[in-house]
Amino acid sequence: MIFFKVSQNINIKIADNSLVNLTKSTKSGDTNENIYITTYNDYEAVKKIFEKVGSNYKGIIVDEKKITSFKEFPIELGVSNKNEFLQQRQKKKNQTFLNNISQYTTNNLYKNEIFCDIFSQLNTHKKEISIAIIGGIGRDIGEIICALSSVRILYTSLQKKFRNINIDIFLESAENPYYKRDKDLIENAPFINKVLPLAISVKSLCEYDYYIDNSSLNETIFFEQLPFVDAYLYKFGINYKLIPSNSKHNQIQLNNYEPSVELKKEIEQLKAKSKLILFHPYSPNIDRSLPKDIAVSLLKQLVVECDNIIVSALKIEKFEDDSFFDLSKYSKSLFDFIYIISQSDYIITADTSTYHISDIFLIPTVVIFNDENLINKRIKYYYSVKPYLLKEKKKSLSLLQFENDSLTINKYTKYKNIKIKKILQLLFSIQS
Repeated sequence: MIFFKVSQNINIKIADNSLVNLTKSTKSGDTNENIYITTYNDYEAVKKIFEKVGSNYKGIIVDEKKITSFKEFPIELGVSNKNEFLQQRQKKKNQTFLNNISQYTTNNLYKNEIFCDIFSQLNTHKKEISIAIIGGIGRDIGEIICALSSVRILYTSLQKKFRNINIDIFLESAENPYYKRDKDLIENAPFINKVLPLAISVKSLCEYDYYIDNSSLNETIFFEQLPFVDAYLYKFGINYKLIPSNSKHNQIQLNNYEPSVELKKEIEQLKAKSKLILFHPYSPNIDRSLPKDIAVSLLKQLVVECDNIIVSALKIEKFEDDSFFDLSKYSKSLFDFIYIISQSDYIITADTSTYHISDIFLIPTVVIFNDENLINKRIKYYYSVKPYLLKEKKKSLSLLQFENDSLTINKYTKYKNIKIKKILQLLFSIQS
């Protein structure tokens, strides 16, 4: 976490149209009301906002030791993230020469990786506790869904010791276009009390008994090496090796969601004719997304090779067929997308959030991966999901790069080698 104060009062409008109010210190001196806490990334975003507003708007770093030494300051749970500002500053200093020293790993730089059992930190006789999770639980939908499984396990573990547990999650909000989407997804979980925006004042944080600091979590070694659910359990101070695999499955509540009449009717009519295969070839991450021409080619093969109806929640241009139905016009929200997934019988998808969601409903799913190292990390606990790994054939020619992508030699070699028959064989072999 970063501790800071501001040189001028400012109201920052965030993605849900609410305001984060930051107030400068008064002449009488600093108070816990105008010293703020946020993540490193959020603080960097706040600084960029200050630069746009004017030169007299600045963030001023406060020594965290002076704040965390307060008797009223809550106790940190799980893996510690002390002195993050100093850690990040040291990282920037060392970044250049670190690249040239192979044996110097990030573990030499980040010392905040040592596991600490959460129950050794819970020194209270209270029967009700409150926990603030600073920095949210992920940067994209798939990670958030997995991390929610970790928070659920945290919650149920704490229920063995406490009668009531209130967990509030504070999300990065400055220049975060996905704040509202993430907030809606997280606060839908029954074990989450509230979802709030960063920054938070020291005074407000002191109202909690405990806190978990998720700032810069994605830069840790354990996050890099473990599946999302295990990485968050490790961070929370829970031994992930002792948690049964079947407890790590994703869950989501759709009780408060009602699909539109049009979407529900369309799905019902399609399912009355045939089983549905959801084809989801694109990802927000271009490196994990199928090229558009390859996606269209695979779709053409799909309608030929199987008798099922093919649907997509994405717009796939330049393709029409009586066996293909575009549901993108109905998929207007994340929960619409989740509903479409829940109603599918089979799924073929790129490496994106789709299969994290399909695990919730145990829908047979094949994920097209182009990185073998990600397979075990992403689907280790998903019994209804199987990987299809793209393999690039050995080439005698060097990969030549041109400004025009269409001139790049063998750019899509591994995609062109996709065998739709093998994908379908794999898909239909999964027991739902």
